[in-house]
Amino acid sequence: MSLSKKISKFINGFFQICKNPWLLNIIIDQNENWEKKTPNHYKKGLNQVSLDQLFPNFDGKLDTVAFLDGGSLITDLLLLKNACKEFEQCKYFEIGTWRGESIVNLIDVADDLNTLDLDTKDYKTYNFSQDYENAHGFFIKDKSKIKQHLGDSTKFDFSGLNKKFDVIFVDGNHRFDFVVSDTKNVFEHLIHENSIVIWHDYAFSPEKIRFEILNAIIKGVPKQFHKNLYHVENTMCAIYTPKNYEGNILKLYDNPKRIFSIDLKIN
Repeated sequence: MSLSKKISKFINGFFQICKNPWLLNIIIDQNENWEKKTPNHYKKGLNQVSLDQLFPNFDGKLDTVAFLDGGSLITDLLLLKNACKEFEQCKYFEIGTWRGESIVNLIDVADDLNTLDLDTKDYKTYNFSQDYENAHGFFIKDKSKIKQHLGDSTKFDFSGLNKKFDVIFVDGNHRFDFVVSDTKNVFEHLIHENSIVIWHDYAFSPEKIRFEILNAIIKGVPKQFHKNLYHVENTMCAIYTPKNYEGNILKLYDNPKRIFSIDLKIN
């Protein structure tokens, strides 16, 4: 590209940003920029552990999977289910309900099920559409076992729950400041010594780290717990577990270490 074309492109880009300042956020939030901010120790992401390392008696059955945007991989949902099975009468709390696909799959493995999502007034604050609002909680509208808490997670009184949880799932707003806030609240108010914490969308895919979320996790989790942070292989999730595992570094285009089989039907 000639110098004149580069200058013309720069000027055009400058005026586009002046007219639409929100475009600057797209540049700032590019994954490459977050990767540059990542501490050297985490440039290749968290150490990975496999589902069968975490859960030797891995259970692969799910009853409700939508395969729609904004949802979870089958392996993400199974990670949650098997984490809950580690506890008798499991107490579960999640930040970010969306359609309720995650929590509805835990009805048979957790006794105390809690989910937090925005209240009606909060949808208006964030300029979400009516259709987006209507989609929330689709799978849990008739599930009396599930406790629906309403509110903005950055303002919600977590201490008011006055309870510790066995498994906590962080899957709310995925911007840096929100994930930091949610993570700090979880570790300050919701965990006990054996709790498991899982973050969704730590990765865009099982092989592509989302560095904005990684940086938020590092900042939000107390330093003494950093050694117990892992990326769960074949999922888009990061996990905190008080148990220690020998992990491995993500290697792009590596051959599969394990193969899954699926028996799928439409209900």
